[in-house]
Amino acid sequence: MRGTVLAVRWAGPLSVLLTAVFFNVAGAAVMMLVCLGITITWRARLPAFLELATDLLLLVAAWSSVFLLYERLEHWDLVVHFAATAVLAELAFRALERWGRLRTPGPVTHVLVVTALGTTLALVWEYVEFAGYALVDPRVQVGYTDTMGDLAAGNAGSLVAGILGAWARHRVDPPNGTAEETE
Repeated sequence: MRGTVLAVRWAGPLSVLLTAVFFNVAGAAVMMLVCLGITITWRARLPAFLELATDLLLLVAAWSSVFLLYERLEHWDLVVHFAATAVLAELAFRALERWGRLRTPGPVTHVLVVTALGTTLALVWEYVEFAGYALVDPRVQVGYTDTMGDLAAGNAGSLVAGILGAWARHRVDPPNGTAEETE
């Protein structure tokens, strides 16, 4: 798994170069944001599966923009908002916990905090989309229906991430102190 994680980490800078050479500067700027995200997941020392899932989803989101998949595939934007917000919300939760900003919460608190973090991230994402529309490229999709759909998808994704994260934590460290066996 370590080799796969390293390959995906290097896919970020390679994506910046490929986008700058073969596509456009706006795409390269988006890829630089992905590199920032990849750096954060690496430095947060997350479990390999969470780092890999987050990095791959960030790359898919950015390449989807470069290849205009948001315009070509109906509802693709909502799928990406759901999935990316889910992994980013759990990433933010785990990073805050690892950096000593959160104590290990119970399952309900885990779900609530991850959902709140995801809601915040979804809102910031929409601000960035609007800034992209206003300052970089008016083809960036914005508008009431798009924004509300994106926020709903992000909120739903973060809620699912919170539930799955609490469930996974319970499986690994159940209240009675004996971990369930996984196959």
